Formats: sequence, structure tokens, C-alpha cells
Amino acid sequence: MIETSTRRAVNTIRTGPRGGTPVVLVHSAGLDLTYWDHQVAALGQDHDVVAFDLPGHGATPADPGDWAGDAVARVVLDVLRGLGGPVHLVGLSLGGMLAQLVAVAAPELVASLTLLDTAARFSDAGRAAMRARAATARAEGMPAVLDGLLGHWFTADTRRRRPDLVDRAVKTLLTSDPLVHAAVWDMIAGFDRASDLPAITCPTLVVVGEHDSSSPLSAARELRDGIPGAQLRVVPGAAHLSPLEKPAVVHAHLAAFLASAAVA
Repeated sequence: MIETSTRRAVNTIRTGPRGGTPVVLVHSAGLDLTYWDHQVAALGQDHDVVAFDLPGHGATPADPGDWAGDAVARVVLDVLRGLGGPVHLVGLSLGGMLAQLVAVAAPELVASLTLLDTAARFSDAGRAAMRARAATARAEGMPAVLDGLLGHWFTADTRRRRPDLVDRAVKTLLTSDPLVHAAVWDMIAGFDRASDLPAITCPTLVVVGEHDSSSPLSAARELRDGIPGAQLRVVPGAAHLSPLEKPAVVHAHLAAFLASAAVA
């Protein structure tokens, strides 16, 4: 556990050789640090790897108010400061949004940035859908939002071939506090940091699933075009959770990027 300046105990794991620049993994909405299992195992061979549960996810407690404004970004900042230096910051979906906030607010803490299946902003239709999802979670609980999420998270092929992966995600979602989950989606619906992208000056990699309907290729291109020098990689056959559907492909992109960032 790491205790932040807000006195919040943040559930954290750390593995791999110490002494180099840590690689910090920030998960997506509704999941937790355990969904980085493939990346932790692969990256931990050569890197100091840290993953943690965002408030209201996994073993980090929260209430809905913890997701107001930029409060969660401050939690992420505290975790990074606790590591004592710059890190390679990797964020998936919501984690990628928080990573953008941190890279702008505290560039001295971010040696490189990897943005997986995420966006700097959303369309009006996308925002409306997120707020509707939040309202449904509040009124009807987590079972009522499952189908809508799973259809974005995984391709039809993955849902057919990997029922275990889908079942794991369903069970995780069903343990979520619907009021916290709703607050998370309201925060995401209000997210708009496109104007801040030019202020991100560290080496940046943008990765997007070919079939990502939540943060599509157009959103990835906006990130690439807005962040100076950013690179873009597309993961064939993946939807919104490309590190879960295609872990080997995503790891190959990430490992190559980290090697190049280390000598930049």
C-alpha cells in the first residue's frame, strides 16, 4: 500500500529489477491492477514495474466524491512522487486520460508516455452515452451496464474464443460500487484536454485497437497529431482493451518504445 497526501491508501504492486526508471501501469475504468498480468510478467523481466488500483477499483477504497474534478489525478501524482523520480507512464483508456493530466501538470515526473486505447476528448454523442450509462448504474446497478460495456471492450471473435476473459471482466464489474462507477463515467464524459496536448513534450506512444469503438482511430490520431513527436501504432483484431485481447502485440510495441525512450 502507498498512502497519498490525501491520506488514501492505494493498493500497489511492484516487481522487477530496481535501479532503472520505473514503468507505471494505470488501468481502465471498471478493472483493476490485476488486468496488467501479461504486461507485468513480460516487462518485469527487464524493468522495475509498478501497478496500482485507482480509487474505487480493486483494493483501493473510494466514494463517489473522490472522482470529482481532477481529484484522482492528484492520487496518481502522489503515487508517482512516492516513487522518487520520473517514470515511464502507461495508461489504458481512463488510465490514459489520467496520464495526460499528469504529463501536463508534472512533466518532471514523466520520462515517457504510452497512451493505450484512450482519447483527449469525446464527441457529444459519446458524452451523452457515458452520462446515460452513469444514470443507469445509479438507478439499476451494475448488471444493467454490462452488455453495453462488453460490446465495446472485446471483439465478437474474442467473446467467442475467450469466454474466460469475458467472464473475468463481468465478475470484476459486478463487484463494483455502482455509485462510484457512475461517478467515474461522469468524470470521463466531462474530459476534454485536447488543447493541452502540445504541452506534452516527453516521448509518447499512442496505441489503439483496430476495432476500438470507444476511443477510435480518429481519437488516436488526434493524440498523435496534438502531441509533438508522438508515434501511433494500430493493433489488428483488437477492440477497446487491446492489452487484454492482444497482449503480445501490445507488449512488442511497448518494449520497443521503452527501449527507444531510454536512449532518447
